[in-house]
Amino acid sequence: MSDDLRTAQWLRQAQRMIDGGHLDRAIELLTRALSEDPDSGDAHAMLAFCLVGKKRLYAAELEAGYALTLESDSPFAHLAMAAVSLASRKFVDAERHLDSAKALAPESAAAHRLAASLYRLWGKPERAQTEIEQARALDPESAETWTQAGWLAFDRGERDLAREYAVEALERDPEHVDALTLLGHCDLAAGRTEEARAHALWALQQEPEDSGAMTLFAAVKARKSWVLGLWWRFQSFVNAGSQRRTIALLIGAYLLYRIGAIALDQNGLKTESVYLTLAWLAFCVYTWFAPTIFWRSIRKEMETVRLRPDY
Repeated sequence: MSDDLRTAQWLRQAQRMIDGGHLDRAIELLTRALSEDPDSGDAHAMLAFCLVGKKRLYAAELEAGYALTLESDSPFAHLAMAAVSLASRKFVDAERHLDSAKALAPESAAAHRLAASLYRLWGKPERAQTEIEQARALDPESAETWTQAGWLAFDRGERDLAREYAVEALERDPEHVDALTLLGHCDLAAGRTEEARAHALWALQQEPEDSGAMTLFAAVKARKSWVLGLWWRFQSFVNAGSQRRTIALLIGAYLLYRIGAIALDQNGLKTESVYLTLAWLAFCVYTWFAPTIFWRSIRKEMETVRLRPDY
Protein backbone atom coordinates (compact mmCIF):
# COMPACT_ATOMS: atom_id res chain seq x y z
CA MET A 1 0.00 0.00 0.00
CA SER A 2 1.39 3.45 -0.93
CA ASP A 3 2.11 6.07 1.73
CA ASP A 4 -0.74 8.29 0.49
CA LEU A 5 -3.27 5.45 0.67
CA ARG A 6 -2.05 4.42 4.12
CA THR A 7 -2.30 8.02 5.36
CA ALA A 8 -5.81 8.36 3.93
CA GLN A 9 -6.84 5.11 5.62
CA TRP A 10 -5.53 6.29 8.99
CA LEU A 11 -7.37 9.59 8.58
CA ARG A 12 -10.66 7.79 7.88
CA GLN A 13 -10.17 5.56 10.90
CA ALA A 14 -9.24 8.55 13.06
CA GLN A 15 -12.38 10.40 11.97
CA ARG A 16 -14.51 7.44 13.03
CA MET A 17 -12.77 7.43 16.40
CA ILE A 18 -13.37 11.18 16.83
CA ASP A 19 -17.03 10.83 15.88
CA GLY A 20 -17.40 8.21 18.59
CA GLY A 21 -15.48 10.22 21.18
CA HIS A 22 -12.49 7.84 21.28
CA LEU A 23 -9.81 10.52 21.27
CA ASP A 24 -6.82 8.53 22.51
CA ARG A 25 -7.21 6.01 19.69
CA ALA A 26 -7.64 8.85 17.18
CA ILE A 27 -4.45 10.56 18.37
CA GLU A 28 -2.49 7.32 17.87
CA LEU A 29 -3.75 7.01 14.29
CA LEU A 30 -3.06 10.66 13.51
CA THR A 31 0.46 10.42 14.89
CA ARG A 32 1.08 7.55 12.45
CA ALA A 33 -0.44 9.55 9.60
CA LEU A 34 1.79 12.58 10.31
CA SER A 35 4.87 10.40 10.51
CA GLU A 36 4.10 9.35 6.93
CA ASP A 37 2.99 12.78 5.71
CA PRO A 38 4.03 15.72 7.96
CA ASP A 39 2.46 18.19 5.51
CA SER A 40 -1.06 16.78 5.72
CA GLY A 41 -3.26 19.72 6.63
CA ASP A 42 -6.20 17.42 7.35
CA ALA A 43 -4.14 15.37 9.80
CA HIS A 44 -2.99 18.50 11.65
CA ALA A 45 -6.56 19.84 11.77
CA MET A 46 -7.93 16.51 12.99
CA LEU A 47 -5.23 16.30 15.64
CA ALA A 48 -6.19 19.81 16.79
CA PHE A 49 -9.76 18.58 17.35
CA CYS A 50 -8.47 15.69 19.45
CA LEU A 51 -6.22 17.92 21.53
CA VAL A 52 -9.13 20.27 22.22
CA GLY A 53 -11.02 17.29 23.55
CA LYS A 54 -8.06 16.44 25.80
CA LYS A 55 -7.91 20.08 27.07
CA ARG A 56 -4.45 20.60 25.58
CA LEU A 57 -5.35 23.94 24.07
CA TYR A 58 -1.86 25.32 23.43
CA ALA A 59 -0.87 22.23 21.43
CA ALA A 60 -4.26 22.28 19.69
CA GLU A 61 -3.76 25.89 18.60
CA LEU A 62 -0.35 25.01 17.17
CA GLU A 63 -1.80 22.11 15.17
CA ALA A 64 -4.69 24.22 13.87
CA GLY A 65 -2.20 26.93 12.93
CA TYR A 66 -0.12 24.40 10.99
CA ALA A 67 -3.26 23.25 9.18
CA LEU A 68 -4.18 26.81 8.17
CA THR A 69 -0.62 27.54 7.07
CA LEU A 70 -0.55 24.43 4.89
CA GLU A 71 -4.09 24.86 3.50
CA SER A 72 -5.46 28.35 4.08
CA ASP A 73 -8.57 27.61 2.01
CA SER A 74 -9.41 24.39 3.83
CA PRO A 75 -12.80 24.53 5.57
CA PHE A 76 -11.62 21.74 7.89
CA ALA A 77 -8.62 23.83 9.00
CA HIS A 78 -10.94 26.76 9.78
CA LEU A 79 -13.19 24.37 11.72
CA ALA A 80 -10.21 23.21 13.77
CA MET A 81 -9.23 26.77 14.64
CA ALA A 82 -12.86 27.54 15.47
CA ALA A 83 -12.90 24.59 17.87
CA VAL A 84 -9.71 25.85 19.55
CA SER A 85 -11.14 29.37 19.84
CA LEU A 86 -14.39 28.02 21.26
CA ALA A 87 -12.57 25.97 23.89
CA SER A 88 -10.59 29.10 24.80
CA ARG A 89 -13.88 31.05 25.09
CA LYS A 90 -12.86 33.36 22.23
CA PHE A 91 -16.36 33.42 20.79
CA VAL A 92 -15.81 36.17 18.22
CA ASP A 93 -12.76 34.40 16.75
CA ALA A 94 -14.65 31.11 16.71
CA GLU A 95 -17.56 32.69 14.86
CA ARG A 96 -15.20 34.25 12.30
CA HIS A 97 -13.55 30.92 11.49
CA LEU A 98 -16.93 29.19 11.36
CA ASP A 99 -18.20 31.78 8.88
CA SER A 100 -15.13 31.08 6.73
CA ALA A 101 -15.67 27.32 6.95
CA LYS A 102 -19.36 27.63 5.99
CA ALA A 103 -18.51 29.93 3.10
CA LEU A 104 -15.96 27.43 1.79
CA ALA A 105 -18.21 24.39 2.39
CA PRO A 106 -21.90 25.40 2.63
CA GLU A 107 -23.01 21.77 2.93
CA SER A 108 -20.79 21.03 5.94
CA ALA A 109 -22.90 19.56 8.73
CA ALA A 110 -19.84 19.65 11.01
CA ALA A 111 -19.65 23.45 10.69
CA HIS A 112 -23.28 23.81 11.71
CA ARG A 113 -22.81 21.41 14.64
CA LEU A 114 -19.85 23.39 15.90
CA ALA A 115 -21.80 26.63 15.42
CA ALA A 116 -24.58 25.14 17.55
CA SER A 117 -22.03 24.46 20.30
CA LEU A 118 -20.71 27.99 19.99
CA TYR A 119 -24.11 29.65 20.32
CA ARG A 120 -25.11 27.32 23.13
CA LEU A 121 -22.10 28.41 25.19
CA TRP A 122 -22.50 32.02 24.06
CA GLY A 123 -26.02 32.13 25.49
CA LYS A 124 -27.81 32.32 22.15
CA PRO A 125 -30.10 29.26 22.24
CA GLU A 126 -32.27 30.33 19.28
CA ARG A 127 -29.26 30.55 16.96
CA ALA A 128 -27.93 27.27 18.36
CA GLN A 129 -31.24 25.57 17.56
CA THR A 130 -31.21 26.97 14.01
CA GLU A 131 -27.69 25.64 13.44
CA ILE A 132 -28.43 22.16 14.77
CA GLU A 133 -31.56 21.91 12.62
CA GLN A 134 -29.44 22.74 9.57
CA ALA A 135 -26.90 20.11 10.63
CA ARG A 136 -29.66 17.52 11.06
CA ALA A 137 -31.04 18.32 7.60
CA LEU A 138 -27.59 17.88 6.07
CA ASP A 139 -26.57 14.77 8.02
CA PRO A 140 -29.55 13.09 9.72
CA GLU A 141 -27.60 9.89 10.43
CA SER A 142 -24.89 11.55 12.52
CA ALA A 143 -24.82 10.46 16.17
CA GLU A 144 -23.06 13.72 17.02
CA THR A 145 -25.88 15.78 15.49
CA TRP A 146 -28.53 13.94 17.50
CA THR A 147 -26.45 14.34 20.65
CA GLN A 148 -26.08 18.09 20.12
CA ALA A 149 -29.83 18.39 19.56
CA GLY A 150 -30.35 16.43 22.77
CA TRP A 151 -28.20 18.79 24.84
CA LEU A 152 -30.16 21.77 23.53
CA ALA A 153 -33.41 20.06 24.53
CA PHE A 154 -31.90 19.24 27.95
CA ASP A 155 -30.97 22.91 28.44
CA ARG A 156 -34.58 23.88 27.70
CA GLY A 157 -35.78 21.45 30.36
CA GLU A 158 -37.26 19.03 27.80
CA ARG A 159 -35.69 15.98 29.43
CA ASP A 160 -37.90 13.37 27.72
CA LEU A 161 -37.08 14.79 24.30
CA ALA A 162 -33.39 14.96 25.19
CA ARG A 163 -33.53 11.28 26.17
CA GLU A 164 -35.16 10.38 22.85
CA TYR A 165 -32.39 12.19 20.98
CA ALA A 166 -29.70 10.44 23.06
CA VAL A 167 -31.26 7.06 22.23
CA GLU A 168 -31.35 8.03 18.54
CA ALA A 169 -27.64 8.86 18.73
CA LEU A 170 -26.79 5.57 20.45
CA GLU A 171 -28.72 3.60 17.85
CA ARG A 172 -26.26 5.02 15.32
CA ASP A 173 -23.20 4.67 17.56
CA PRO A 174 -23.69 2.53 20.70
CA GLU A 175 -20.37 3.71 22.16
CA HIS A 176 -20.80 7.46 21.62
CA VAL A 177 -19.40 8.93 24.84
CA ASP A 178 -21.26 12.23 24.79
CA ALA A 179 -24.57 10.53 23.99
CA LEU A 180 -24.04 8.13 26.91
CA THR A 181 -23.32 11.10 29.16
CA LEU A 182 -26.46 12.90 27.98
CA LEU A 183 -28.55 9.79 28.59
CA GLY A 184 -27.05 9.51 32.06
CA HIS A 185 -27.93 13.11 32.91
CA CYS A 186 -31.50 12.53 31.71
CA ASP A 187 -31.79 9.46 33.95
CA LEU A 188 -30.26 11.31 36.89
CA ALA A 189 -32.71 14.20 36.48
CA ALA A 190 -35.55 11.66 36.52
CA GLY A 191 -34.24 10.07 39.72
CA ARG A 192 -32.91 6.90 38.04
CA THR A 193 -29.55 6.99 39.85
CA GLU A 194 -28.38 3.46 39.09
CA GLU A 195 -29.15 3.83 35.39
CA ALA A 196 -27.21 7.12 35.34
CA ARG A 197 -24.27 5.43 37.08
CA ALA A 198 -24.29 2.61 34.52
CA HIS A 199 -24.19 5.11 31.63
CA ALA A 200 -21.36 7.04 33.28
CA LEU A 201 -19.30 3.87 33.72
CA TRP A 202 -20.02 2.76 30.17
CA ALA A 203 -18.82 6.13 28.88
CA LEU A 204 -15.71 5.97 31.07
CA GLN A 205 -14.93 2.50 29.75
CA GLN A 206 -14.68 4.13 26.31
CA GLU A 207 -12.80 7.26 27.41
CA PRO A 208 -11.47 7.03 31.02
CA GLU A 209 -10.49 10.73 31.06
CA ASP A 210 -13.63 12.21 29.50
CA SER A 211 -14.55 15.25 31.60
CA GLY A 212 -18.27 15.05 30.84
CA ALA A 213 -18.49 11.42 31.90
CA MET A 214 -16.47 12.13 35.04
CA THR A 215 -18.80 15.00 35.92
CA LEU A 216 -21.80 12.72 35.51
CA PHE A 217 -20.19 10.03 37.66
CA ALA A 218 -19.40 12.61 40.36
CA ALA A 219 -22.98 13.88 40.25
CA VAL A 220 -24.25 10.31 40.73
CA LYS A 221 -21.98 9.83 43.75
CA ALA A 222 -23.21 13.14 45.15
CA ARG A 223 -26.83 12.07 44.71
CA LYS A 224 -26.20 8.82 46.62
CA SER A 225 -24.53 10.50 49.61
CA TRP A 226 -26.23 13.54 51.15
CA VAL A 227 -23.05 14.54 53.00
CA LEU A 228 -20.90 14.58 49.88
CA GLY A 229 -23.83 15.75 47.79
CA LEU A 230 -24.18 18.85 49.93
CA TRP A 231 -20.56 19.78 49.22
CA TRP A 232 -20.98 18.96 45.51
CA ARG A 233 -23.99 21.28 45.21
CA PHE A 234 -22.21 23.99 47.20
CA GLN A 235 -19.09 23.95 45.05
CA SER A 236 -21.19 23.75 41.87
CA PHE A 237 -23.03 26.91 42.95
CA VAL A 238 -19.88 28.74 44.04
CA ASN A 239 -17.90 27.83 40.91
CA ALA A 240 -20.74 28.35 38.43
CA GLY A 241 -19.51 31.76 37.31
CA SER A 242 -16.24 33.62 37.03
CA GLN A 243 -13.36 33.47 39.49
CA ARG A 244 -14.27 36.98 40.61
CA ARG A 245 -17.80 35.83 41.46
CA THR A 246 -16.43 32.89 43.45
CA ILE A 247 -14.16 35.14 45.51
CA ALA A 248 -17.01 37.62 46.11
CA LEU A 249 -19.33 34.83 47.34
CA LEU A 250 -16.75 33.47 49.79
CA ILE A 251 -15.92 36.92 51.14
CA GLY A 252 -19.63 37.66 51.42
CA ALA A 253 -20.23 34.44 53.41
CA TYR A 254 -17.44 35.35 55.84
CA LEU A 255 -18.76 38.90 56.28
CA LEU A 256 -22.26 37.58 56.98
CA TYR A 257 -20.84 35.29 59.65
CA ARG A 258 -18.89 38.13 61.29
CA ILE A 259 -21.84 40.54 61.19
CA GLY A 260 -24.10 37.87 62.68
CA ALA A 261 -21.63 37.03 65.46
CA ILE A 262 -21.11 40.69 66.37
CA ALA A 263 -24.86 41.38 66.36
CA LEU A 264 -25.52 38.42 68.67
CA ASP A 265 -22.77 39.53 71.06
CA GLN A 266 -24.08 43.10 71.21
CA ASN A 267 -27.57 41.85 72.02
CA GLY A 268 -26.32 39.67 74.87
CA LEU A 269 -26.87 36.39 73.08
CA LYS A 270 -23.49 34.91 73.95
CA THR A 271 -24.57 31.28 73.67
CA GLU A 272 -26.06 31.81 70.21
CA SER A 273 -22.88 33.61 69.14
CA VAL A 274 -20.80 30.62 70.23
CA TYR A 275 -23.10 28.25 68.32
CA LEU A 276 -22.77 30.42 65.21
CA THR A 277 -18.97 30.38 65.53
CA LEU A 278 -18.96 26.61 65.96
CA ALA A 279 -21.22 26.28 62.91
CA TRP A 280 -18.82 28.43 60.87
CA LEU A 281 -15.84 26.35 61.99
CA ALA A 282 -17.72 23.14 61.12
CA PHE A 283 -18.48 24.59 57.69
CA CYS A 284 -14.79 25.42 57.15
CA VAL A 285 -13.67 21.93 58.23
CA TYR A 286 -16.35 20.33 56.05
CA THR A 287 -15.41 22.27 52.93
CA TRP A 288 -11.75 21.46 53.61
CA PHE A 289 -12.12 17.68 53.97
CA ALA A 290 -15.19 16.93 51.81
CA PRO A 291 -13.45 17.23 48.40
CA THR A 292 -10.66 14.89 49.51
CA ILE A 293 -13.15 12.27 50.69
CA PHE A 294 -15.32 12.80 47.61
CA TRP A 295 -12.62 12.33 45.00
CA ARG A 296 -10.96 9.52 46.95
CA SER A 297 -14.22 7.57 46.89
CA ILE A 298 -14.56 8.18 43.15
CA ARG A 299 -10.97 7.06 42.45
CA LYS A 300 -11.51 3.94 44.54
CA GLU A 301 -14.64 3.00 42.59
CA MET A 302 -12.99 3.81 39.26
CA GLU A 303 -10.06 1.51 40.11
CA THR A 304 -12.58 -1.26 40.65
CA VAL A 305 -14.22 -0.47 37.32
CA ARG A 306 -10.92 -0.61 35.43
CA LEU A 307 -10.36 -4.12 36.77
CA ARG A 308 -13.48 -5.20 34.85
CA PRO A 309 -12.66 -4.87 31.13
CA ASP A 310 -15.76 -6.92 30.29
CA TYR A 311 -18.12 -4.41 31.88
